[in-house]
This record gives sequence, structure tokens and C-alpha cells, in this order.
Amino acid sequence: MKQTAEEQIKELKQQLADANEKIAQLMTIIKLQRNQIFGKKAEIMESVVNGQQSLFSEQEMDQLQDPDISVTKVTEKKIKQVVRHRKAKQSGQRTTFLDGLPQVNEVISLKDTNCPHCHQLMKRIGQHIYSREARLKPAELYCVNLIQETYKCDECINPNGSEVLISSEMPQSLLPHSYFSSTILAKVAELKFNLALPFHRQIKLWQAIGLQVDARLLAANIIKVSQTYLEPLYDYLQGLVKKEPVIHMDETPFKVICKGRK
Repeated sequence: MKQTAEEQIKELKQQLADANEKIAQLMTIIKLQRNQIFGKKAEIMESVVNGQQSLFSEQEMDQLQDPDISVTKVTEKKIKQVVRHRKAKQSGQRTTFLDGLPQVNEVISLKDTNCPHCHQLMKRIGQHIYSREARLKPAELYCVNLIQETYKCDECINPNGSEVLISSEMPQSLLPHSYFSSTILAKVAELKFNLALPFHRQIKLWQAIGLQVDARLLAANIIKVSQTYLEPLYDYLQGLVKKEPVIHMDETPFKVICKGRK
């Protein structure tokens, strides 16, 4: 007897439902096996806050555990709290530091010295230090004109008949025909060799205070000063070292003869 179309559809739906159920069972088995192979072997449980009870008892926790998942070790995560004790500051350091600086008193005057009640002129009865602060004085670029004085003796005359003129002895310039003083070049050398600030980065600092220079000019002046003043000093110190009988000696003991050997 041939099946009708409705019976065939019903049979196919039943087969499809059975197949889906079987697929779901197989997926569950695969998931359990994957957890057993690749799952975590240890569970980390956060510790309960002191005074707070757990929602489940130990027996209920055992019942909730899935028997298909293997847990080999259960550890408790402990949180360590590190307490850092700050070193107490020594008293008096701030006052000592401020007292060692040059002192400048800045008086903040009262704008209106009339009495707010009778509007009569009030008399100052005293003042006190309200606060203290350290201030930085910005770098200042200025020009020093070295003036040479000349004196003449009205009583004396040179053998050739000229007047006796004596001028003051002028200090030697650091570099001939250069307006760079020792203060500027000393600061350039400090920034370069002590603070590791290259010449091309110093340009903005010098231009900010009004000194128009470039990196090439700074380098050239430092080289000239080194060759003129530092190189002779280096040669002199090197000569003193070479005159010594021993330049360097290592006094670390070193065993060269073993016992039992001649």
C-alpha cells in the first residue's frame, strides 16, 4: 500500500528530529571530551570576604560539580596587601634651605588705608611674614664694555719730548675678535658635556634670551677654547704621568705556584 504525501512528510520530519537529537548528544560528548583534554586542571576560587558567608554549603558545592569534568586541584587565591611606610620628613629642612638663599622682602601694601567705619586715615602698627617661596631669576644677557683708563703725568716728559701716558692693563680676551665671554662658553660646555644637550638643541635656549647663534658657531668656539687652553694642560699632565716610574699597578693577588711543585 502506497503512503500518501502527508504520511511521507510526517515520517521525514520524525527522521529529521531523531537526527537532530542524535547530533545534540554527539556535540555534548565532544564538548565534555574537549573539556577533559584541553580544560583547566585547576580552579581558582576567590576567597570570601571576612564576615560574609557562602551561598552554598560544602555538600551543595559537591552536588553542583559536574562529574564528567575532571578537576585535579582546587586552589585558593590569596591577595597580599603590601603596606608601605613613608619615611618621615625631617623638620627644619625647608626653613634651612630658604634661609640659605638671598633674601628679598616684598611688602604687600594695603590698598585702602582709610577706616571702613569712620573713613579716617589709619596708622600702620606692624607687619609679619605671611609666606615664603623660592623664585627663579631668568637668565639675562647683557653687554659689558671694558673701558681702559689712561693717566698723564704733568711733571714728567719722555726723552723724546712726548707726554708720559700710562694706561690700565686690560684682561686678555678669551678668544680674539669674538664677543663670546667665558661665562657663555662655560655654560655651553656644561650643557653639552654635563647634561648631554647637543649644540643644535641649545640654539633655542640661547635665542630665547637674545643670543643669535647657530650650532656651527657654538661648536667652532668650543673647539677653539679646547685647543687654546685645555690641550696644553692635557699635554702637561700627560708629561707628568710619563715621568712616574709606575703608571698603573694591579695589586690583586694571583696564585702562580701550586703546592707540591718546584
